[in-house]
Amino acid sequence: MTLRKLTLGEVVAGVGGAVVLAALFGPWFDDHNGWRSLTVVAALVLISGVLGVLLLLTTAFQRSQAFPVTAEVLGFAFAAVTSVVLAVELALRSRPGWAAWVGLVALLAVACGSWAAMRAHVRR
Repeated sequence: MTLRKLTLGEVVAGVGGAVVLAALFGPWFDDHNGWRSLTVVAALVLISGVLGVLLLLTTAFQRSQAFPVTAEVLGFAFAAVTSVVLAVELALRSRPGWAAWVGLVALLAVACGSWAAMRAHVRR
């Protein structure tokens, strides 16, 4: 494990992924947690969160760049699409809870962190 090779983008994506996974247990809509109030969106949020954490772990533990680059690309794609879907969901549904807003910010952190990690590899 080498923490020195982690970039700021990978740390942001990993922390954002952990926060969005934890936020699924808080109140999202109508005082229900994220697992009960979201249907298909919960699966997208779960995949995006796992990819953010996976980006951090694969960069820290892998010697090859194949796994981290895959996690960067998929993390950015899933988190960006899920952020848009969740923003529309927040606009259309009534009474969003605090965890829904935290989840949206954390998804944006995963998307931005994954994008920044991709850009960091281009500059190396």
